[in-house]
Amino acid sequence: MTRLIIIADDLTGALDASAPFAMRGLSTVIALGAEGLPEALAGGAEIVGVSTDSREIAPEAARAAVADVVSRLPGVPVFKKIDSRLKGNITAELDAIPHDRSLVVPAIPAFGRWVREGRLGGFGLDEPVDVAARLGKHAAKASIPDAASQQQIAAALRAQEHDLLVGARGLAEALAEHWSERVMPAPQMASDGPVICVIGSTDPITVEQADALRERYPGLAYVAAPNGIATELVSGRLTLVQAVEGAEPAASPVVAANLARVLQGLEPAAGTALVLSGGATAQAILAALGIGLISLIGEALPGLPIARAGGFTIITKSGGFGDKDTLVRLLASHGGHEWE
Repeated sequence: MTRLIIIADDLTGALDASAPFAMRGLSTVIALGAEGLPEALAGGAEIVGVSTDSREIAPEAARAAVADVVSRLPGVPVFKKIDSRLKGNITAELDAIPHDRSLVVPAIPAFGRWVREGRLGGFGLDEPVDVAARLGKHAAKASIPDAASQQQIAAALRAQEHDLLVGARGLAEALAEHWSERVMPAPQMASDGPVICVIGSTDPITVEQADALRERYPGLAYVAAPNGIATELVSGRLTLVQAVEGAEPAASPVVAANLARVLQGLEPAAGTALVLSGGATAQAILAALGIGLISLIGEALPGLPIARAGGFTIITKSGGFGDKDTLVRLLASHGGHEWE
């Protein structure tokens, strides 16, 4: 029986907020859109995440996308996942979720992002951001506790009255721990199949990670894709497809759609793993592969959810997550010596 619906504005966010529950032994699935919710709910998973793919669209369209999801829900509690740097259409999307009191925690202390006196700061933020300002009119009915540690988040979850949770991975971890004392081992990515990394995010954090991967494994097959455009997928044991600047600027959804065309029709060889960075990129590629529902089995590393669908192992990473060596550590922990 479904205990929680996690509504996120992109796919990597849906996976990242859902992963702590999978790591606590709770069955977890992710729908790539509202149309996948009936199948997800019918399967009886305890946690159902859904991506509205609405971070970079107009506020009215984002509100409508979330309203579509809410209209299909069977009275199950909702967790509204928001970006841990407060990007996206937060106010508009909260408009679509009826609630009286929210608990708002965008902090992820484990990743160096905290909230103090109503301001979000830390890793990946040039300066602190006022949380209430990003909530707009919804700030009047929101509790925004200090959250510099997981202990503070857990205490706020227990103490604050609310009928809607609004936050990121830190809040999801606190709720998952509250619900289950089980701790599952990190699932493994098969080390005997090809690995295709697709980087659609241009976040400096991810660009640095891609550079580190190329430096560590100079023999990988590298495809530089201007605005996501590449004529073909260069095959190899380890392939890195990276969106780079084109002659003219291109919006993120356009870049994601172009990258998806590169992988469209890809047939999974035994043990094939897809490492996808950037929410729009992950959404577009999985849709192009005919995947609408994925089973989340945990995290390969903290912040890197691992799932199965369509014969693929799928690992995703939000653009703003991780340090320089995150991708290097991922591959090193899953047979990376084979590419040296």
